[in-house]
Amino acid sequence: MTNPGPSHSFETLNNGLISRLLLSWVGTVTRHAWLTTACLVLMTLAASWVSIERFKMNSDTSDLIKQTGSWREDFESYKDEFPLLVDTAVIVVSGTSFEIVEATTRDLTRRIEAQTENFQDIYAVAADDFFRDHALMYMDIDDLQEMADRLAEAQPMLTAVAEDPSLRGVLELLKDGIENQPEAGFAKIVELLTSSAESAGVGRDPKISWTDEFFDTDGDRIYQLVLLKARKNFNETLPNKQTMQNLRSIISEANVDQSVRVQITGEIALSHEEIEAAQAGVKIAGFVSMVLLTLILGFGIRSWKIVVATFLMLFAGITWTSAFAMLSVGEYNTLSLVFLVMFFGLGVDFAIHYCLRYHEAVTESNDNIMALGHASSSVGKAIVLCTVTTAIGFLGFVPTDYSALADLGIISAGGMFIAAFLTFTLLPVFFTLAGAPGASSPVLLLSAEKLVAVVLQHKLVFLSVVTILTLLAVYTSRDVHFDFSVLALRDSNSESMLALTELQEEGLVTDYSLSILSDDLHQSWSNLEALESVEKVSTPISYVPENQEDKLYVLEDLQLLLLSALEPARVQSAPTNADLIASTEALHAAIVQQDWQDEELGKRILALDAALIRILEIGPAAIQLWQTGALENLKKELAWLRRALSVSRISFDDLPSGLKSRLIGVSGQYLTVVLPQESIADVDALSRFVEGVRSIAPTATGRPAIEWGVGQIVVQSFQTAMLIALAGISLILLVSLRSVLDTILVLIPLFLTGLFTLASTVIFDMPINMASVLVLPLIFGLGVDNGIHVVERYRGARDVGDLMHTSTPRAVLLSSLTTVGTFAALSLSPHQGTASIGLLLTVAILFLLVFTVILLPVLLSISAGRRTIVKAV
Repeated sequence: MTNPGPSHSFETLNNGLISRLLLSWVGTVTRHAWLTTACLVLMTLAASWVSIERFKMNSDTSDLIKQTGSWREDFESYKDEFPLLVDTAVIVVSGTSFEIVEATTRDLTRRIEAQTENFQDIYAVAADDFFRDHALMYMDIDDLQEMADRLAEAQPMLTAVAEDPSLRGVLELLKDGIENQPEAGFAKIVELLTSSAESAGVGRDPKISWTDEFFDTDGDRIYQLVLLKARKNFNETLPNKQTMQNLRSIISEANVDQSVRVQITGEIALSHEEIEAAQAGVKIAGFVSMVLLTLILGFGIRSWKIVVATFLMLFAGITWTSAFAMLSVGEYNTLSLVFLVMFFGLGVDFAIHYCLRYHEAVTESNDNIMALGHASSSVGKAIVLCTVTTAIGFLGFVPTDYSALADLGIISAGGMFIAAFLTFTLLPVFFTLAGAPGASSPVLLLSAEKLVAVVLQHKLVFLSVVTILTLLAVYTSRDVHFDFSVLALRDSNSESMLALTELQEEGLVTDYSLSILSDDLHQSWSNLEALESVEKVSTPISYVPENQEDKLYVLEDLQLLLLSALEPARVQSAPTNADLIASTEALHAAIVQQDWQDEELGKRILALDAALIRILEIGPAAIQLWQTGALENLKKELAWLRRALSVSRISFDDLPSGLKSRLIGVSGQYLTVVLPQESIADVDALSRFVEGVRSIAPTATGRPAIEWGVGQIVVQSFQTAMLIALAGISLILLVSLRSVLDTILVLIPLFLTGLFTLASTVIFDMPINMASVLVLPLIFGLGVDNGIHVVERYRGARDVGDLMHTSTPRAVLLSSLTTVGTFAALSLSPHQGTASIGLLLTVAILFLLVFTVILLPVLLSISAGRRTIVKAV
């Protein structure tokens, strides 16, 4: 069934080719409204199926930009040489207890190694016995001397346990120290045993960490790393999701001590959390933008029919655009995903201009069909021009190597044409079937009419203020900063970023270090170490201890000093409970008989005596608990000490195979790692680091070099996109407006918006990053829309005053508010790239609103006089 034809002819509205074509199309769809509706529904259902069934998310962040150049070739060579070191995850275990950090690292390593189906390669220095047994050789000579002093003080305790590995030997040692002159370190031993006895007396864990006593961290946090590779599938939306879930499950099941912090970082974690943030950001921004659109349209238009029609168009448009994205580009990336939200702000612009012009016409004529034709004729050309110019703004990145924004450009350009098609199809059909909005539903919007009238009365003052502000903006924009670091796109508060930052501050190797390949094991890089941007240079030989002769000399002294503990003359058999009780009572009796001259030591021994009494009251169970807690770790460390003091000189060949596989490449090249002095989250520091190192080692590569090279591509892509946007939009304006003056007038607000937006990035310290670089070309693509609407409407008005009485200024204001609402919603995304696009576009649209609604009418008013003079001549 078809809808009856229009009651009036559209012939009187034909005033150009675009208008004729649009009128013909609108006339056709309104005559066949039900058939058109059925087609729209079927197409939307088909688009829904395509967008769901063929949905694909490319989460490989290396595909965001086509990477070419020597710096990329250097990285590929490194990747081929050391495949185990690329795309890794890093488990960071940190704490102030050496023993607990070491034990946690070993436990996590064992658990990860057990999951051979999920993880390809695991390596942790803390889990390698070689480094534990040679720990003394890897200490600085000063630290080794301090360690030797602590072991010397513990010599009596070590000997006692070696000869009698039970609590009996320790109690006899304490009794001897109390009855005679105590040796150095006696007070510390009393303190540790008192704390242990007190815990045993109340049923708590009485363990003494002798490991921490030997490896004294002085309260500083120590770090151990577990490096691993995992299997992933880039065809999955979140290719590292299973890896991250597995790691988090392992950490959760490990029952990690509260004093230890375990974090996950590395490229696997960083990229996974970035994609999670991008997807979460789209959901958050989508919800918020829908709420804001509803509020703005509801209070701004107050016509439920217009609001419903607008949301129907947006729903169909976003569905069709999603299908178009899958059919054209084939996938989303972390940046192109943004358009799913941006469409709300951009698509609603067309709907608002069309609906308000239609509402204005139907209010005047009371003829629904003629009002639809009038709206299509009067605003149609402007919408078509806006579609083309906005598409050009988006397509500016297509010829460049910035693949992510090129994909976004193609999807967005398609979305703009889809929005234009639905504006002249779905909206006329809806109002044909639903009827016109009632006359009692006026458009209640504030306009800039009064403000513009005041400004027109003081044009000279206004233009002078604008000129001064423009000069200030030019001056400020000199300090615009471009941050090409990928880290700038990531949530600085995410687990992986916090861990990465912490590792960099501690001078530990991360993905954000530079790697150099060489054929010489003994290659010297002293000139690199002299660079101010370099913190440390770690060569394969760096893993061979320095000053070995001096250290071996210290170890020989310790062997002699601790000989009675390392090789006890006799070892007593295990005591019975009765023996332990008797030794405890004997110690208690010795304490009672003493009169302590050393008040501090006396307090500690009396505290020990109180704990002894409590343990004797409980009986053998408490004594056995105390014995286990006080001595188990000490016996373990005593066994380690025997191994650690009997080591010999270490050469590179002695290093464990797990480490050497990370130092010697597939073809035999050696790896040198260079760590930055500064945090390379700052792009200036990153540039200094990369350029400085590559000036000496031209093939130095790694994530910093990749981002440095990518930054150059982004700058080139930005310049190309800006040129395309400016040239293409200017040409379209000249052809369509057929006036150099009108073209210049439309472009002035755009240039000013771009300039003031750049100045804002300096004032508010918002460096332009790899995502927000899209904004400047978009300013021309999006901003030209309002200018076209205003100039086109001005041509049909008698003067600026007449223009300000039309629906156009109101439509510009309302569409700008809805666009601002959408982009402001994007700024809430945890993905910093998405958030920066939203924030910067919000600022830009607000500037556009001011310059288009206030400055442009003033310029049109001034140009009107010149037009009159030209005509008179």
